[in-house]
Formats: sequence, C-alpha cells, structure tokens
Amino acid sequence: MSDDNIRRVWTEDELDSALDALHADVRADEPVLARTRAALIATIEQGEPEVTTTQEHRPRRSTRRWLAGAAVVVLLVAGALIAQTVSFGPPAPATAEAVRTLDRAAAQSVGAVDEPVGPGQYRYVATHAWWMGTSSVEGKVFARLTEHLLETWAPADPRDEWMLRRDVTGNEQWVLGTKEEAEAAGVAGRRDGQRGGQPGGRPGGQGGGQPEGEWRAMCGDFFGESKCEDPGSWQNPTAEWQAGLPTDPDALFARLRADAPVNDTGDAALFAYAADALRSGLVGKDVRAALYQALTRIDGLEVTEERANLGGRVGIALGVDDGERRREIIIDPETGRFIGERLVATDDVADFEAGTVLEFTAVTTGVVDAMGVRPAG
Repeated sequence: MSDDNIRRVWTEDELDSALDALHADVRADEPVLARTRAALIATIEQGEPEVTTTQEHRPRRSTRRWLAGAAVVVLLVAGALIAQTVSFGPPAPATAEAVRTLDRAAAQSVGAVDEPVGPGQYRYVATHAWWMGTSSVEGKVFARLTEHLLETWAPADPRDEWMLRRDVTGNEQWVLGTKEEAEAAGVAGRRDGQRGGQPGGRPGGQGGGQPEGEWRAMCGDFFGESKCEDPGSWQNPTAEWQAGLPTDPDALFARLRADAPVNDTGDAALFAYAADALRSGLVGKDVRAALYQALTRIDGLEVTEERANLGGRVGIALGVDDGERRREIIIDPETGRFIGERLVATDDVADFEAGTVLEFTAVTTGVVDAMGVRPAG
C-alpha cells in the first residue's frame, strides 16, 4: 500500500501551531480560543463510531480517523470567529493500474467458456481457508490462523440435493502468543472466537464455528435458512438472481451500491459484497465480467500485489482499505477467474499490528459426475 493513500492527521499540538502561525500578528482572545478548540474536538469525536467487541479484550482505537472527517477549522482573528474550510479532497478513484487489471480480467472472462453442468453432474467448489481464532485469558490474548477446507457439490438443478463437507485440518499458524504459551494457559484447544463460514456466506460471518462433518440438503439448505424460497442475493447468487442483474457496468455498480450496507467504510462495503458473490464459485462469466468492470468505479481500489500466491496459484491482488483493514480479491490474469481473497490489517486494530494477515482463502471450481468426487488433477 502506498503512503500517498494515507491521510495526514493533525495532532492537537499541530492544530495549536497552525492556529498560532495563521495571522500571528493579530492577538487572539485565549479563553474564547480554548473554548472553540474544545468544541471543535468534541464535535469531531462525537462523529466517531462506537467500538464494540465480543472478545474480552478491547480493540485499539485507530488514530487514523481522528481528524479525517473535519471540514472546518475555527480561527480567531481580531476577536472575531472565522470558519475556514479545510478540504481534504474527495476519495481517490480506483488507480489506473487497478482499472486496467479489471478491464483485462473482464475481457478474459467474456472470452472464457464456463464448463457446463449437465444432468446428473455437479459444480464442485472448494474453499481452502485460513481463518483467525482468538482467545483471551486474564488479559493475555492468543490468536492463530487455522486451516479449513469447505467443499460444496451443487447440482445442475439448484433445487435438487446439494452436499457440503467441512474439515478443520488441525494445521495452524500462531499470530499472537505461541502454542506452548496457549497450552500453559489452557486455551490451545479452544475454538472461542473461531472464524468460519458457510457456502454463500462471508467467512467470519454467519456460520462461524460450524462443526466438521458432511451435510446433504435440497437447495443447499444445510442449516435451515429456507434457501428453496430464497430469491438470491450477493451472498447467495442463484441463477435467477444473476439473470435479473443489469449488464451495464454503471447500472450494476448502482445496484451494488443500493444493496450494500451504508456505513463509515465507504466503498469498502461494496467491495465486500462483490467478493461474497465471487467467492461462491457460482457466478457465470458474463456476470463476472460486468462485475469486474463495475468494480472499477470503487473509490480507493488499487493493485496491492502483482504476484499474490494462494495455495500455489498466482494472481493479481486488488484491494480496498477501510482505514483499519484491507480486503483483497485475487484474480488470475490469464483467465479472469477469481481465485481467492485476503484480509490484512492496515492499522493497529484490536491486538493485531498493521500488516497482519487476518484471513486468506483460495477458491477452486470444477464439474464432476457425482457428489463426493473431486475434479481430476
């Protein structure tokens, strides 16, 4: 990530210096200035979102946003209050490199051939994931990435029986603390805070902590979500839902903006919704191509790594930073296929330092002749 994309944040001392330097030849009313400064800071802090956590430890509050939203600096000149607008500029658009990458991926997708799923066949979608699990004991936080494999077999007729197989392999990478320290504290075997996901759901969202095993259900309704009646969504991109999407990239971007939640992370929420659909492995090439072009409208989108390796598959990583975390999608430049994603801390958040990989997944797809069978090779 380039330092050019990080907003300059003023500290209280720097704000004082700026006020002192401006019209230094004019005497200020110090008591009024003090009250004005206090009111300005209070106004800014009131707009800061409340921070909550389900863990026993409290997250560190990001300093990056402290003055990022301020639009007015109040100056005192000759005993009069003057409001001077300080413009930080609109959010930066997607970089030219990101636009070129997505346009190329869209062209590759249009020229690709989606392997058809015939009668009696199944689309196989495998998600090889490393998700973060955390535990806290007496103020000591432990965190590790654990390896999961989720395999889904989707029939040609989505109303028929599907199959899901989930395996927690036992492989782990310690991020905070060590295995030995965790064992001594009695938390090495816990799964509290364990992240997880379901097909069509966001990793770490609904379905976190689902047990290992194998499930079969009509419409892929493994956990009683009434999917047979579900009209479809970005998290469950049914064929009918995809058919109803606009094909024009501008209109598709407008649809994405209308559907994604409105929050203080800007276009990062839109990017996450698009990643939900791509992660499913069920999005057809035409929708995928239009979605790639729609994503070029995302503010702050940039190429974060030219050769990102996910499970031996190399692609180009594109990401959006919400101020604390950067969500990335990885695209195969040769085929335009989505091959996975990463979530990286870009500021000190909770107990994780900037640069920590919080989760990453690799997605593969194929067509097989029976449930439980994996594609050859």
